[in-house]
Amino acid sequence: MTALADTRPGPRGEPGLDALFSALASAPRREIVSHLADGPTTTPEIGRRFDFTKQALNRHLVALEDAGLIERRLDGRVHTVQLVPGRLSGVTNWAHEIREAWNANLDRLGAVLAEPEPVDDLPDPAQEAPT
Repeated sequence: MTALADTRPGPRGEPGLDALFSALASAPRREIVSHLADGPTTTPEIGRRFDFTKQALNRHLVALEDAGLIERRLDGRVHTVQLVPGRLSGVTNWAHEIREAWNANLDRLGAVLAEPEPVDDLPDPAQEAPT
């Protein structure tokens, strides 16, 4: 499992898995990411949709940018924000690795539980001494 301890930057210098989870730990940021999955939008539109002040919106967007989840483009005085969907693959890859590890553990447990108990360890009732 390689992604479990992925705290260092990726091969192209993008933030590691810890940065992704940190950015996605905030419910408002997850809502912004979900909204951006529908396509690019402007910062004023995001601010109105989620009722954020400019300062609060900027804090959320900076955290998402730092994690490499979004990109901002300046069009005149308006910032257009878009999702970088490929960055979410780090999270899905990590979840897939965890699922595979748990499934392997459960398969091993199932195999152990399916084995019959050894008969040799059970006392033979015919050889028990009368009391």
